[in-house]
Amino acid sequence: MRGTPLTSVDRSRGIGDRLGLAADDRVVEGALWAVVVASVTLDVYTTWLGLSIGLSEGNPVMRWAIGGLGIAALGAAKLLVVCGAGALRTLRPRYGTTIALGLALPWTVTVLVNAVALATV
Repeated sequence: MRGTPLTSVDRSRGIGDRLGLAADDRVVEGALWAVVVASVTLDVYTTWLGLSIGLSEGNPVMRWAIGGLGIAALGAAKLLVVCGAGALRTLRPRYGTTIALGLALPWTVTVLVNAVALATV
């Protein structure tokens, strides 16, 4: 149902339409989930590399978990978050793009921070 600009908001359109993009919402969401998978993988890998050369984990909870269980604790924590986000996306498909973006952005920044830390050692 489409409303007039003065009476209601058109909620039938996707985020691509609202932002003036031609891309289909599913394509955008799929690309963001691919970024999530890549950033999680790179985060675990760059963390492992940093720990192997003597750097320390910045998150105190993960530092404790890695100290007790090894790098698998980080992988398990990331997997738990991704599975939880996937479950939330299943319950609220309308927010799939937002959920994926909410994971992709901070993990991509984390990978960049890890890469800078590794490059400066």
